[in-house]
Amino acid sequence: MGKVGICAAITGSMTTKETMPGLPVTVDEIVQCAYECSVAGAAIVHVHVRDKNARPSLDASLYKEVLTGIREKCDILVCISTSNHLVDIPDKERIKLMELKPDLASLEVTSLKRPDGGIRNSKKFVKDILQAMKQYGVKPEFEIFNPKMLKELWRLVERGVIEDNAFIQFVIGSTGGMKPDYKNIQWILDFVPKGFTWSAAGIAGMQLPVNFISILNGCDVIRTGMEDNRYFLKGIPVKNNSEFVNRAVAMIQMLGCSVADSSEMAKILGVKGRKYD
Repeated sequence: MGKVGICAAITGSMTTKETMPGLPVTVDEIVQCAYECSVAGAAIVHVHVRDKNARPSLDASLYKEVLTGIREKCDILVCISTSNHLVDIPDKERIKLMELKPDLASLEVTSLKRPDGGIRNSKKFVKDILQAMKQYGVKPEFEIFNPKMLKELWRLVERGVIEDNAFIQFVIGSTGGMKPDYKNIQWILDFVPKGFTWSAAGIAGMQLPVNFISILNGCDVIRTGMEDNRYFLKGIPVKNNSEFVNRAVAMIQMLGCSVADSSEMAKILGVKGRKYD
């Protein structure tokens, strides 16, 4: 068994302090949380920012503050969200976020329908933001919610739009996505080509099972955090993101693997920039 990295998805766009008091939403809280997750063993932090009213935002100035703050405190890899779920923003402003040069940025290669509006990604937007990612040395994290997204990803790979060492994040149990079924998980794993790196995120009660199944099937990263789940164990609310990271460290070690640090994770995923060149 090899190295497995931990991605801490610490805030998200839907979770609230009313339901999770330990949720980081301000710039200072997000920066401190990223540092604490790094100390606990996370190699990647997946970041969503919030405005002054704690609403989802894609404000470049907030992302800049977060990136600067995190990089002053630790070496954890930073993956920013480009999702316009619950955020009304021109595509050109989402693309401009790549100028901040985060280590990674999440991207859905198609739209995702949801009752609350979902994610709205045109083919032109996907093409343009991928060009910007390449220009600024940002590694895409392709979030795959359903077979339609997987099919489009393969189409882009075949056309040479996406490089053949892509990093894929399968999302299990989300609204509009794949149902939390073990057969679905095994099905998607059969579609990970050689040379690709991958992770899987289980939403709510699927977080722990998906983490275990992913490690046993040779994943490169497991995702945990308060964006995806409110409970440490059934009926026991989590206090903070570090608790989830500590649990992930224990799982990786129990299953005979080693926890990858940020430098090792950068090499595994092919992240460029900063001191990782």
